[in-house]
Amino acid sequence: MDSQTDAPLRRVLYRRGGWFMKQFGVHAVIVVGLAISTLLASQSVADASGPRVSGGGVVDGALGTTSQLGFTASSSGGQFLCVMAGRSGGFPFGPWADIQQMRVLGNVTPGSLSIAGDGSATFSGTAAIHVVGKTASGEVLTMELTDIAYTSWQTAGGAGVAQHKLTVDVPGGTFGPAFLSSGHITIRQ
Repeated sequence: MDSQTDAPLRRVLYRRGGWFMKQFGVHAVIVVGLAISTLLASQSVADASGPRVSGGGVVDGALGTTSQLGFTASSSGGQFLCVMAGRSGGFPFGPWADIQQMRVLGNVTPGSLSIAGDGSATFSGTAAIHVVGKTASGEVLTMELTDIAYTSWQTAGGAGVAQHKLTVDVPGGTFGPAFLSSGHITIRQ
């Protein structure tokens, strides 16, 4: 094909690309919701008698740092997932001037769950962090960071009561504490 016959095809593909990205975004939100539901449902019966923390929901932070999270932790370990996607763009992190998507997914280290006298809970582990964003020069930079230490701190309750703070072991890696705007966190001694 020559450049004149390619032009209509490029216009169609561009239009479809925009449609594709919108559809991809909708599907990504659905997949994240299902992943969080799976994490919350995975609490084992064996952990039912010991200390544990589980929950999830939406955390509204400062502009650009809204996230969806889900986790379950006990003395034998657990899982953690936090996603900042789409509407969360706009905050700097590491080499990125503007984050467009960020996912923190990791295991809870067995024995790391601690419940404080005030009822708050802390657990830690290692995670893979997937980031898509723009650098200061406007270039899109996608990166997967692996085996990154993280700590999750939370208080119990529902929307407007429960709080969450995530700290990942990278520069600029503290998010929160912030209140849940929806969802629930349960802490059992």
